[in-house]
Amino acid sequence: MAEKPQHERPHLYLIDGSGYIFRAYHAIRSSLSNSKGMPTNAVYGYTQMLRKVLKDQAPTHCAVAFDLGPPAKRLELYPAYKANRPETPEEIKIQWPYCRDMTQALGVAIVEDEGIEADDLIGTLARKAEAEGFDVTIITSDKDFYQLVGPHIRLWDTMKDRRIGIPEVEERFGVPPDHVVDVLGLMGDSVDNVPGVPGIGEKTAKSLMQEFGDVETLLGRLDELKPGKQRERLENNADLARLSVELVTIDTDMALDFGIDALEVAALDRESAAELLKELEFRSLAEEILGGAQQEPTPDRNYITILSGKDLDALIKRLKKSDGFAIDLETTNKEPMWAEIVGFALSSKAKEGYYVPVMHDYAGAPKQLSLQNVLDELGPLLTDPKLPKYGQNIKYDMIVLDRAGVRMEGVTFDTMLASYVLNPARRGYGMDELSREHLNYPTLSYKDVAGTGANEKTFNQVEIEAATRYSAEDADVTYALTEILSSKLDESGIRSIFDELEVPLIPVLADMEEAGVLLDLDLMTDLGKSLETQLEVGLQRIHEAAGREFNPNSPIQLREILFDELQLHEQAPPGAIRKTKTGMSTGAEVLEKLAPLHPLPQEILAYRELSKLLSTYVQALPKLVHPETDRIHTSFNQTVAATGRLSSADPNLQNIPIRTEMGRQIRKAFIPEPGWKMLSADYSQVELRILAHMSGDEVLREAFSEGEDIHERTALEVTGVLPGTITPEMRRMAKAVNYGVVYGLSPFGLSQNIGVPVDEARRFIDGYFERYAGVKKFIDDTLEDARRTGYVETLRGRRRPIPDINHSNRNLRGFAERTAINTPMQGTAADIIKQAMLNIHPRLRKEGFKSRMILQVHDELVFEGPPKEMKKLAALVQEEMESAEKLSVPLVVETHSGDNWDEAH
Repeated sequence: MAEKPQHERPHLYLIDGSGYIFRAYHAIRSSLSNSKGMPTNAVYGYTQMLRKVLKDQAPTHCAVAFDLGPPAKRLELYPAYKANRPETPEEIKIQWPYCRDMTQALGVAIVEDEGIEADDLIGTLARKAEAEGFDVTIITSDKDFYQLVGPHIRLWDTMKDRRIGIPEVEERFGVPPDHVVDVLGLMGDSVDNVPGVPGIGEKTAKSLMQEFGDVETLLGRLDELKPGKQRERLENNADLARLSVELVTIDTDMALDFGIDALEVAALDRESAAELLKELEFRSLAEEILGGAQQEPTPDRNYITILSGKDLDALIKRLKKSDGFAIDLETTNKEPMWAEIVGFALSSKAKEGYYVPVMHDYAGAPKQLSLQNVLDELGPLLTDPKLPKYGQNIKYDMIVLDRAGVRMEGVTFDTMLASYVLNPARRGYGMDELSREHLNYPTLSYKDVAGTGANEKTFNQVEIEAATRYSAEDADVTYALTEILSSKLDESGIRSIFDELEVPLIPVLADMEEAGVLLDLDLMTDLGKSLETQLEVGLQRIHEAAGREFNPNSPIQLREILFDELQLHEQAPPGAIRKTKTGMSTGAEVLEKLAPLHPLPQEILAYRELSKLLSTYVQALPKLVHPETDRIHTSFNQTVAATGRLSSADPNLQNIPIRTEMGRQIRKAFIPEPGWKMLSADYSQVELRILAHMSGDEVLREAFSEGEDIHERTALEVTGVLPGTITPEMRRMAKAVNYGVVYGLSPFGLSQNIGVPVDEARRFIDGYFERYAGVKKFIDDTLEDARRTGYVETLRGRRRPIPDINHSNRNLRGFAERTAINTPMQGTAADIIKQAMLNIHPRLRKEGFKSRMILQVHDELVFEGPPKEMKKLAALVQEEMESAEKLSVPLVVETHSGDNWDEAH
């Protein structure tokens, strides 16, 4: 921890709250959310950043300034001020109130005023505090604040840990702080829509101000400039230059109804902080802020190490007589296909656990039973389908045991999976979290026994005494959680989803993971060479488009060319330019909007796509090939997607692009066993078919029952044109609406997706609901039921809580409503393909197929097998997939076979 500075003068830290929140939002992974499904990444990052300032800097006074309402003063001067700024993402709007509440809970003052920009509040407070003998640090990355720097006022860009005083201002702008506004005014700001003088960029503005000092002096001495475009631009836009200077000038003389004393840092409001942290589900952060430590096991917990054959025999007898037991393997690796067994943890009674070490090999380790000896003794219990087994992520243990020669049967409970079924929207399902929540018992963590970072050791190096404490506790807690969560499932009314769908799927997924998929390494090598050649050509094209050489991977260099040299922001359409913490964005969204203006943005986009394919897939996938199997073994996750869909990781095969030619080439590298074929079976428009069934809409049902092109039918229904006259553009819009309805698409969202005015998108959506009245009623009824019950359901009864459906906050409520609309369709689709997998897997074994199921991606199942089995396999798979759920419209599955995944798709 950094040493807290000692301040000779009182020190005021002023924080640009909006900037902090946006930075946090972009810095923390967007998937972070609480069990309500509310995104929490921005408030998490914001809280961490604010705490770090308080802890490391120990300010005597601190305040966070927020904008409150539109900037009245500057809008009066220039109505188009900030008109180009894109609307704040809804995910940020939702989190904004929590950031404010967290600020106050941490003892930091909030300053805001209706119609007054946070910049002006910060400027006024900085000058006032300086006059009262304070040192002032303004935490921001906004270049506008450079004008405030003085002997006792500095800026601090915390993301770069860069302090900015007078020398840094002069280095950046070429002028002292009090003339920064002149440079900013001349160059303008496309993000805030400050016009500046057209054609004058930052370099020219700096040069002019170094020569003339300020804008007024420059405008009074224009005759000293050489005749030409620059002089003409200044003559024709003198009033615009003056206006721009006024717009960028921070007001440091605002009337305040409080003094600097009101900004003194207060004590932590523990009650408010605890309530917020609980709602946001920041458990580890709550421990840091509120305090908390691991507890030792209570005296009534009995954890025993098994080192002798006699003790193992006694344990086996105890387990045989039990009604079921929890098992947890300790291994050398988190990936089951790479893991070796270090020990077995078992429990068949509350507050009791046993650890059987077999491979601890640190210096001085006691003699242990051999792995084979333990497997021989324990194996009959593990393979007994009548003796129930419980686990936490037990699929991992099943794969490790199967590789060791023991196929575990009789798995009836998985605590992680049970917690997921009960609440599929919570952030995590780790044992530590579940133990605290349901048992009020903080478990010993892995890092407590194995260490972290450079000091982390593999479990075989952990001392057996510590290993027993940790491992036996895991088995004990798993056993206790099984009893509690089983009762909760019974009470919930959704036990069937767990018992009939999720638990039976565990061994199916385990077999698929263990089977893996073969990768054509020669093809990947060739693809790598091809991509490297294309990247070299792409780099040449980039340099030609730019007019000079530069590094396209450098945002700073790219920003300089796009905006300083080519001045593309001057020609960009409203809302095209987005500001980031370092300046104007060079992200894909901005480049796509700039592409029609110049060839460089499109070349950059193409170059980035090739680079991503090379690094993410072509170079990365071969490194994941298992040395013993020569195959890739992805992990299928049942507890990630709140809708019930499966996901995959290490590698994530669901993200491999299929619409680009190079993406197809990558899929060609996924091949079957030598001499075999691949078969792909894919549901056709499954979510729309589910929508037709669940809504009961007769027009939609008729279209599917008659086998019509649903997108063309929608275009006909909405536009009213004659059959045969539907244009590709009409069908494209109809397709976007058909799928968009499932996701609660708004007119604005549709307009952005297909590039039409919002009014036109609104008319199309209105026309859709007029013709598909059953869909509109289904959506309304779904929302009404969700408001009444607090959850939505799939056809099979899988539930997803929608706790914010009646929230007073409009943004939270809107987010919840979209979730409520799309979950029944997405969740039902997930249930259907899981049921199909459960039907297909045993039939392949029972009917003697050599073919096996190896991948599940979205609505697709992938198989490999001998060529002579392909026709029969396709018929079996199609039959089971199409009959997995009885709907009022047909489920349609398309099957294709080939020599690789692409050919079979």
